[in-house]
Amino acid sequence: MRRVFLLATALLAAVGFGRAGWAAPGGPVGKLTWFGQSCFLLETAAGTKVLMDPFQKTLGYPMPQGLRADLVTISHEHPDHANVKMVVNTPKVIHGVTADKKGWIRIDEKFRDVAIRTVGVYHDGKRGALRGLSTVFIFEVGGLRIAHLGDLGHLLDDDELEAIGSVDVLLVPVGGAGTLDAYHATRVVDQLHPRLMVVPMHYRTDVPGTKDLDPVDPFLERKANVRRPTSPTISLTPVKARPATEIVVLPYR
Repeated sequence: MRRVFLLATALLAAVGFGRAGWAAPGGPVGKLTWFGQSCFLLETAAGTKVLMDPFQKTLGYPMPQGLRADLVTISHEHPDHANVKMVVNTPKVIHGVTADKKGWIRIDEKFRDVAIRTVGVYHDGKRGALRGLSTVFIFEVGGLRIAHLGDLGHLLDDDELEAIGSVDVLLVPVGGAGTLDAYHATRVVDQLHPRLMVVPMHYRTDVPGTKDLDPVDPFLERKANVRRPTSPTISLTPVKARPATEIVVLPYR
């Protein structure tokens, strides 16, 4: 009887049951919250919190109160992407660009239940001559791959596409002004073919610090399957809810 019980326990664990925080196959593997600009909080089903590209208060977006994170990732060292003080605790911090801003830091590691990789890219279409370097962060949790493109400012070449690999959820800048504009963001989406979802970021809103960016609307033109949730937080699941990839426009509050 004990052997049967142990075997059953092992089989349940293999398909996603039997450990705290694990979800059933096809169920949510986590959730994603947008705070504005390029800042997202990924919370996994096991409770790990990863904060991406936190911005400074002067940008104008509301600063989340009492926010805690286990890990903070920074695509590049501009102040609207690198404010670790947004969190009240002392998390692990992973930078994508070296302190002198002249090179990339190659990341390929596991943090708790999240696998993390980086791909070095440029902040402009002239190989960084205008705005320097940036980084794509790829997170994998529960079999779901989330790519945060940072301040990508150019189309991806074959080597970059191969390094990024397959993507389920794509967080893409669309506001221009040194990053992808609507046209080039659309082309990058076509290059990466995200399986589930595209979430636009880094565009003009009613926040004063974004006035030099384009709004999201040009990116949405002539696109189907656009969804506008009323909450800044969405559930992440590996199951495709609709036949075509969704474009999900999140509110920041």
